[in-house]
Amino acid sequence: MRWVLALALGGAGMIALEARAEASPEDLFGYGGRTSAMGATGAAHAAGYETAWHNPALASTIRRNKLTLGYGGAVFALAAVGDGLPGRAPAQPAKGIVIGADIPLPFGGKLRDRVGIALAFYTPTDVIVRGRVLYPETTQFPLLGDRAQSLAIRGGLGADIAYGIRAGVGFAALAEIVGTVVAATDVTGRVGTRVENQLVATYAPVAGITWDLPGDSKLRVGVTYKGKLDARFQVVVDGTKLSSIAIPLLNISGLAQYDPAQGAVELARVERLNVLAVQLVYKQWSAFPGVLEPTVACSEGGAGACGLVPPRIEWRDTAAVRIGAEQGFELAPGVVLRGRGGGFVETSALPPAVPASEAFDVASKSMVAVPTRYFDATRVVVTTGVGLSLDAPLPPVDLDLFAQYHLLVPRTVTSRDGAGAVLSRGEASGHVKVFGLTAGVKF
Repeated sequence: MRWVLALALGGAGMIALEARAEASPEDLFGYGGRTSAMGATGAAHAAGYETAWHNPALASTIRRNKLTLGYGGAVFALAAVGDGLPGRAPAQPAKGIVIGADIPLPFGGKLRDRVGIALAFYTPTDVIVRGRVLYPETTQFPLLGDRAQSLAIRGGLGADIAYGIRAGVGFAALAEIVGTVVAATDVTGRVGTRVENQLVATYAPVAGITWDLPGDSKLRVGVTYKGKLDARFQVVVDGTKLSSIAIPLLNISGLAQYDPAQGAVELARVERLNVLAVQLVYKQWSAFPGVLEPTVACSEGGAGACGLVPPRIEWRDTAAVRIGAEQGFELAPGVVLRGRGGGFVETSALPPAVPASEAFDVASKSMVAVPTRYFDATRVVVTTGVGLSLDAPLPPVDLDLFAQYHLLVPRTVTSRDGAGAVLSRGEASGHVKVFGLTAGVKF
């Protein structure tokens, strides 16, 4: 019983770890107070720190130092309706702080006003990276709620090459967590646990290019590539010192956050007081390995030789079409008010039919098939916002406010066992409300 208690304490340590973690919002909502109001477009028109996410080539347009601070959040209302389903699926709200920096590099000669650096940070207010281990038969939206927060750092370097061509490179970094929970008895025979966790960084490349079309410098094409960015969690629970019984190492692991490799192409008409943009995004979700990893790993026999294997889902590549617009009004010299709007449609990576999972049935002492209750749906999104630029005061200030409404188009997701029998069928639906406010100071 002592080693059972110790492993339970180890599990309590894992629960504490889960309560201190979540995943990144950029891939869901976009990034920045301006472009988030414009349908999350920006590969051809983003400015300042927002270029670190949208297209680092546009960092070359930075002319003044600027520091931006902001706050944003999202509230989820997700539902899965069907026999044996709870209806409302739990999802914690997301909230975090945005920090951005615009840095023009003060080169002279031919490089004058041609090179800039953009830095972008997102830090959740109460978590670092969320890694949850839920039973597959638990109703969940694995691609939405838990991907809404994560400590993220992005940077981009852009250069104006000439002839209307700009190029840039950058990086994205996320925090992932690894650790151990060791349960053992001391010299007095009492059972205790030692928990050790550490954060490590994972990186992905970002690259982009823009081209001002000849004959009409107001039209610009932007192309961006973002590499796969994944943040794992892995905590090994070691109870081998508790008993003479051979207790395997428990490997509590999986993906806390996953942004697929993706490419975006955008055409925008960019003028001083108005912008109109259309973007197409393709995301390689087919390379997604899944949310969970086997809890017990064997040195021999391959996957599943010593324990259950998570269900293998054939995730699908997705596409999104985005539009965004901005109209400025010069209220007075140095005072510009901008209205913004847009929207996008993004398909779901989850197929309509998912395989069953396996569970150990205590009564029959055998493996039985249980439903995999994963849900997701195509999102139709409407975005809006306003911006106010005040160049007259010292120092000049930019204020940006945005809001988004994500509607999940109802769809049915079915889970079947190996013989084709339906174990679960439910209709996924819901909505997400997103908001944010940023303030930037130029100097």
